[in-house]
Amino acid sequence: MSISFPRTDVLTLVGFAPPFNFDLTPQQETSRLADGTSIGKDLGPALWFGTYTTDELYNDVLVDYQAVLNSLDGVINPFEAWDIRRPWPRAHKDGSASNGLLASVNANNKAVSLSGVNAAQVVSRGDYLSFNYTGGRALHQVMETVTANGSGVTPQFEVRPHLRAGWALSAAVNVKAPRGLFTLTPKSVAPTQTRGKSGRIAFQIEQYLA
Repeated sequence: MSISFPRTDVLTLVGFAPPFNFDLTPQQETSRLADGTSIGKDLGPALWFGTYTTDELYNDVLVDYQAVLNSLDGVINPFEAWDIRRPWPRAHKDGSASNGLLASVNANNKAVSLSGVNAAQVVSRGDYLSFNYTGGRALHQVMETVTANGSGVTPQFEVRPHLRAGWALSAAVNVKAPRGLFTLTPKSVAPTQTRGKSGRIAFQIEQYLA
C-alpha cells in the first residue's frame, strides 16, 4: 500500500515536549538612507515555521517514528502540522465549536468574517483557522476576539498573515482543528539517545506553498 501525501499523522503518533516554537516569520529586509532613514521592505508573504521535540521514547517507538519522518523524503513531501499550544479554539476546548464558511474578505486582505458557525460562538485572539485556496492551504491566526451573532455570522476580524490570492467566498473554514501544510526544514531531523533504551527526535518545519 502506498503512502499518501500530505501525511496527516506526523504530529499525532507521539507526544511532544519543550523546546517548541511555532512562529510567523515575515520575509522582510531593511535598508538605510544616507540621512539615517530606515526603509522596510516586504520580499514575500510571511510564512509559518516551527520546531518540535518528541517526548522521550523507547528505542522501538523512536525508530518507528524516525521511519515516519523518513517517509517524507526530506523536503519533498508535505504533511499537516499546527501549533500544539492552541490545537483548538480557546473558548471551545470541549469541542462545542462548529466549522464555518468564509463569508467575506475585506479589501485590505487581512480581515475576514465567517458564517455557518454556532450562534454566540467565540473566535478568540490567538486562535487559528485554515482553508483551502487555489493551489494551497491557508493557515491564519486570529488577531482579535469576536462573537458570532444569532445567525452564526461573525463580524469581520483581522488575521495574519494576510490572505494570499486564490481564496474563494464560501470556502470551508476549519476552526475546530486547523491544519497547515508543511515540509521538513533541510537537515533538521536530529535523533538523540537520552538513555540506553530511549531517546528523542527534534526537527524543524516550514510552511509549504504549492
